[in-house]
Amino acid sequence: MQHWFRNKENSLTAALIIFYLIGAVGISINPNFAALTPFNLLVTAIILLYLHPEKDLLFFINLFFVFVGAWFLEMIGTTTGIIFGAYKYGNSLGFKLNQTPIIIGLNWIIVAYSSIITVDVLAKHFKIKLHEIMGALLAAILMVLLDMLIEPVAPKLDFWAFENLVVPIQNYTAWFFFGFAFCYWMLKGGVLKHNPMAWKVYVIQVLFFIWLNIVLN
Repeated sequence: MQHWFRNKENSLTAALIIFYLIGAVGISINPNFAALTPFNLLVTAIILLYLHPEKDLLFFINLFFVFVGAWFLEMIGTTTGIIFGAYKYGNSLGFKLNQTPIIIGLNWIIVAYSSIITVDVLAKHFKIKLHEIMGALLAAILMVLLDMLIEPVAPKLDFWAFENLVVPIQNYTAWFFFGFAFCYWMLKGGVLKHNPMAWKVYVIQVLFFIWLNIVLN
């Protein structure tokens, strides 16, 4: 057991699982525990970045583009209702600029990055060679699937809420389209590297929100 924990990947995996378990239990007892979500996203992003090889300038430029682009997209969306439908952000995602939490850009990075590498891991497992366009399309599908798990509990966690608490199909269409665009940008920018934590982050988040859907609905 001690030998297992000496491996930094194993140690960080255990830490992340424990971290999300605490969040799952805390929110199950009191949904206001979701106010720690910005801290959760920061820790998740730091672990992902730490284990990413070849952290050169281009890598950070790509992430910065996604961060700013995604935040700007959300800002237009929440202030106009044009992109995702009519919705407003709550307070659990922390500091807002123009009605839009700054941390939401980081969330897009985490979801897109983990989805890209999860697709790559699956493709290698099944010995399938994917073109960048197909890789981005499949990653966008994973992003939408995760969003479909988040949307039912988002209002209860004070993340955001759509008008009349009805999530429009437009939201998922926009997630797919822009998810594809960001994933393709990241793939063309060479972001795809072997990061053993990325697919685990995706799986942990899926299980986390499945649990929340069970206990909060």
